[in-house]
Amino acid sequence: MSQVEETLETEVEGGQDIIVSGERGEIHAQAREQAREITPPTGSVQAPLARMQDPVCPGVFGAETQTAYEIIGRIRSNTERVGHSVIRGEECAANVIVAFVDDPADEFEQLRDADHYTVRALDYWAAKRVHEQEGPVRAWNVTATMSRDGIGSNGRPPTFQSTAISRLELGVREDIGISVVMIDRDAIAGMDTVAIADYVTMRALAQTRAPEGATRLGTILELFEPDVEAPPFRLTSFDEAYLTSLYSNQANTPSQIALRDVGRLMESQGPGADD
Repeated sequence: MSQVEETLETEVEGGQDIIVSGERGEIHAQAREQAREITPPTGSVQAPLARMQDPVCPGVFGAETQTAYEIIGRIRSNTERVGHSVIRGEECAANVIVAFVDDPADEFEQLRDADHYTVRALDYWAAKRVHEQEGPVRAWNVTATMSRDGIGSNGRPPTFQSTAISRLELGVREDIGISVVMIDRDAIAGMDTVAIADYVTMRALAQTRAPEGATRLGTILELFEPDVEAPPFRLTSFDEAYLTSLYSNQANTPSQIALRDVGRLMESQGPGADD
């Protein structure tokens, strides 16, 4: 893990702030298109997007103590910056799990065989999406459909009694209970802990997927993509706007509305985090 512990003294190529230029309408259109590309389809524009409800408690496994502390600290600061809460100063059960392993695909299969709690609630389609992931990372979110007030479902398919339904607010929300990001140890050579923590943030706080190739606006989700020559090594303006838009809306907001402010937030926030 010595490579992870090394902090880059200068910005690596591709890790600089990404400055977006162009007409306002063009940036908004690009933001909408990129948001669609990295967001797995919900099946309906009226379905809510999954997000954390409980305060974030990160846990790191397979790394040395100092490395783990640095990653945990960065995830916490990222989470607070985009508008969600974290647990500090007290023991907690990790709901954002980062694991450095020799073979993420094999590790996932072992967890499934053992009926581990981090995979037990994955349905067939969620597990299939993990199986279909390629490269040095396997990431997933364990979600549950709840009423808008956080009451669990009754039976399968989930049913709720609710009269609070409108075009802008749904009667249900999709809660992320646990997010897991497993990374091949060999894939982190030359990366600092901030890059890793920023990548985990984007995979853990929302249901996201890596884009196919380089994107117009840039995203930390390109970090482990082999076809991207110079991926960002920090959360980009787009990444922060995406998460901020998601968490600034109500959890039961329809997906078509939850991410509508990404372009506007990019204009107001400027470049992504680089500290």
